[in-house]
Amino acid sequence: MFRFPAIAALASVTSATLSAQATDSTRLPRVVITATRVESRIGSDIASVAVLSGDSLRARGIRDVAEALREISGAAIARSGSFGALTSLFLRGGESDYVRVLVDGVPMNDPGGSIDLSGYTLDDVDRIEIVRGPTSVLYGSDAVAGVIQIFTRQHSAPMSVEGGMSGGTYSTRAADASLGVTGATFSATISGARRMTDGILEFNNDYENDVLSGKAVFAPGGDFRAVLSARQQRDEYHYPTDGSGAVVDRNAFRSDRRTAVALTAQQKLSDRFEAAVALTAMEGRPRTDDPSDGASDTLGFYSYGSAGSVRRRVADARLNVKLAANAIATLGYEWQREAQRGRDSSNFDLTANTFAAERTTHATYVHAVAETGRWSFTLGGRYDDNDVFGTFHTARGGVAFRVGQGTTMRATGGSAFKAPTFLEQFNTAFTVGNPSLRPERSRSYELGATQRFANGRAELSATWFDQRFRDLIQYTFIDPATTNYFNVAAASAKGIELEGRTTVDSKTQLGLTLTFLKTRVDDAGFDEGQNATFVEGSRLLRRPSVTAALSATSRLTSRLSIDGRLIAVGSRDDRDFSGFPAEPVVLESYQRLDAGIAFSLPAGVGAVTVFLRGENLLDSDYQEIANFKSPGRTVFVGVRAVARR
Repeated sequence: MFRFPAIAALASVTSATLSAQATDSTRLPRVVITATRVESRIGSDIASVAVLSGDSLRARGIRDVAEALREISGAAIARSGSFGALTSLFLRGGESDYVRVLVDGVPMNDPGGSIDLSGYTLDDVDRIEIVRGPTSVLYGSDAVAGVIQIFTRQHSAPMSVEGGMSGGTYSTRAADASLGVTGATFSATISGARRMTDGILEFNNDYENDVLSGKAVFAPGGDFRAVLSARQQRDEYHYPTDGSGAVVDRNAFRSDRRTAVALTAQQKLSDRFEAAVALTAMEGRPRTDDPSDGASDTLGFYSYGSAGSVRRRVADARLNVKLAANAIATLGYEWQREAQRGRDSSNFDLTANTFAAERTTHATYVHAVAETGRWSFTLGGRYDDNDVFGTFHTARGGVAFRVGQGTTMRATGGSAFKAPTFLEQFNTAFTVGNPSLRPERSRSYELGATQRFANGRAELSATWFDQRFRDLIQYTFIDPATTNYFNVAAASAKGIELEGRTTVDSKTQLGLTLTFLKTRVDDAGFDEGQNATFVEGSRLLRRPSVTAALSATSRLTSRLSIDGRLIAVGSRDDRDFSGFPAEPVVLESYQRLDAGIAFSLPAGVGAVTVFLRGENLLDSDYQEIANFKSPGRTVFVGVRAVARR
């Protein structure tokens, strides 16, 4: 059961001494580029958005993107164990492949939407923009439940140097550094970071993560601006667990090297027209290696190895047209090429199985935002033509009305889609793909209200949403020669998101997010029997019915600051795969308390900060996936230095 009394008691203690910032969206300008792909505040009060500041997150000791997202309304994180383990995001009850993740505009999802958030750290992040709701109109496939865009840093001082190092529980070590230079027409920033840990399990649980990124901005004048950015992350995770969570393997590991490159340029053609072009590329190199543990390891599925690549190339051209003083229309064309290759073998089939496929999409879209008086409007449509699954149409519209002083009501609705994975369409080893698969599709609606108080010291908002997912792709076995994947299942997710923040004084803030979620399997398709994971009338797996986050920061003196957050997650349905058939289980609700303290030392040309941070300070024993233990109480200590001139 979700224990609200415990939350209330801890919240009262925390709020008495700390200040919160659930998100930084109220502290930053309300220009959320991801929501409209236009750098304008017009229509910004229609979408459900949040902005997280990289500087604020790092100051609080939060180290990776997944941890930051735990404070976002409607977001649920599920990590299969220790640091570096597979980390999934369920946004508003959607599937874990229903959120498009971008780095400086580069799509990072595998073809078909899947993404592992474990390797995305905050070392080089300027800000994170989160848009909840269907956004396929602007981004195509994968953007069913929302879009998350990570913007890397760009130093603005003539010369900037920043670095830090930390260490803590589980032999965790981390170090990062960045250098930035800025001139009259040019700026460049380069960053690097490395993180290592021995992990929480007894053996074979170490993790390494390396990130190298750079950004160059060229603005010679004449209303022209070009940006070149590149980021590579490499991680290697050693895991002793089998599919049921049992700690049994001494040499299994997986690794990935993911590279993102983007070149964008925009030119103002006149007072009414602006042209923009973006060329992006993503390449991933995943690998899994699980050899036999030794001469006695000869039973069952005891060895497996795979290596492959995924690629996404995108060219996007847009024309922004200023229709009136407060009205902008965007006309766009997008070309995308996706490709995937793989090679694997196991003790059951020593012959290497190879796989290769690619597909191309041409898309056109139009999107408009406008304001008149107390009203704001947005309307858009998109047409995708894929050489494998054919054509698909999506649309989105919304309206907001400013009722009175600081009060806004809004309503939106839209459709979205997610393309099949390459394995679902083309695989020939172990399973048989179905080239005739259609994309999974959704229809979503939301109603919201926001109250901003006149003194700017507080804000309250509430949002009701309803999502219907159809044509969900499901596996079934008929015979060895028959395809295994079909569009047969359906599900729904609806809920209420509550958000609030208040400034207690000039140095102290409090914030709270609370989400009530109800998910349901509407059509189980082929999934039936004792081993079913998709049961008609039941909740979708690993989606908590209630989530809450109370977070706080306070500057006690000019040099001393403290922060804290309390995360509460309700019960979730899951399956225990330690036996056959898999048994239904309910994961218990849990609360997690994190807190930190930072002290700034006197410095000459810059600033030096020493910090101490604790996570899961109550040492809660919880699982986000059945039988996979989460980290217990952890403590980190470190130092960060910044110099600018």
